[in-house]
Amino acid sequence: MAKGPIYGEFDFSKGTAMCGHADGYARGGKVKPFWDKPDPGGATHHLSKKQKASAKARAAAAGRTYPNLVDNAAAARRKEK
Repeated sequence: MAKGPIYGEFDFSKGTAMCGHADGYARGGKVKPFWDKPDPGGATHHLSKKQKASAKARAAAAGRTYPNLVDNAAAARRKEK
């Protein structure tokens, strides 16, 4: 039977991030997550009712009471039929 991690085997020192990379970004620091990028400006695009429902369902499945930025971005990326 597999056990969970032992608390002493992870390094959470000051120079490391939660993802295990020293710079905190995946792929060697070459791609920043969208929440760390500056606002591109331009016209804002609101979510449709269907996209809002999708974001709310995703948040509920994760145990959150309302959708966060990642839920909204995932709903905006999906193609509407």
